[in-house]
Amino acid sequence: MEVINSTGLGTDRLNEYAAPYDTKDLRVYVRDIRKGARAQYSGVCYYKEHRIRVSVNSKNKYPVTLRTGSPFDRSSWRYYKMETPERLMEFVFLHELSHYLDYRNGIPVRCKQTKADSFALKKMGLLD
Repeated sequence: MEVINSTGLGTDRLNEYAAPYDTKDLRVYVRDIRKGARAQYSGVCYYKEHRIRVSVNSKNKYPVTLRTGSPFDRSSWRYYKMETPERLMEFVFLHELSHYLDYRNGIPVRCKQTKADSFALKKMGLLD
């Protein structure tokens, strides 16, 4: 896996998280969110290009609160605080890595946001 980092964030942990998986063709781009955007973070996985893009807003005030769970069932919502930009970046990366691994393993990738959130939280030690 190759990490291309255009931010001041430390990305060493990304390689540690990805080590157990076949990610030799994967390129990960870590960058600041585009200027003027209000979003706190974003991530996208380009399956066929073996590429993940992770963006974190440099204007965020920490801790940043994440909401996970089904968007259709409020009773399943859980909230997690990301204390640093690195932790937020790790969550977004792991979420997108889950999608990438599903694609590589032939698992349909549509509507798997809750599964990807759980994968990320487990890897980060925030969920049993």
